[in-house]
Amino acid sequence: MNTGKSNQTKSSKGRGLRLSNWTRSKSIWMVHYCSACGAVELPPVVMAPLDFERYGFMPAPSPRQSDVLVVMGYVPRKTLRVLLRLYKQMPEPKYVLVGCNCPATGGLYWDSYATVKDISKYLPVDVWVPGCMPRADDWLKGFLELARKIREGRTPETPRPVEEYPGWLEEAILAELREREEKMRKERG
Repeated sequence: MNTGKSNQTKSSKGRGLRLSNWTRSKSIWMVHYCSACGAVELPPVVMAPLDFERYGFMPAPSPRQSDVLVVMGYVPRKTLRVLLRLYKQMPEPKYVLVGCNCPATGGLYWDSYATVKDISKYLPVDVWVPGCMPRADDWLKGFLELARKIREGRTPETPRPVEEYPGWLEEAILAELREREEKMRKERG
């Protein structure tokens, strides 16, 4: 019975996984979706003095070359399918970082039928950056939190399905609209 070899194999696999997570956390390329005021505070993160490139973050030229999808600002229902298409084009492992209050609650448009109220119903969010608008240093903290989660292996590495079957998005939107209409009927008496 040779238990030393199996323990060594498990240990080397663990080291390899830790090494791949560490290297992945040092080179994170992002593609971003921003609407309206959502893009105001991100450019200062890219420039001095914060300069997120020194931490290994870079804007990617296309979703097929990116590791993280950054969503900022409100998400109109008409562009939700485009956002999901961006996410689907990204290679595994892929991550989602969401900032601002609008993707979480609808923000100023919380009562609009045309605005997504909670983006986590449609995309698997790894890190939230709260605020309206999050300051540049809050964005940097969000990026660093994502890097830490990747380094520690705390983000799922298996493919996470976004669209279960054709038409599910429309059904989810209609269900939310029906719920909203019912709530309005009850409020009005």
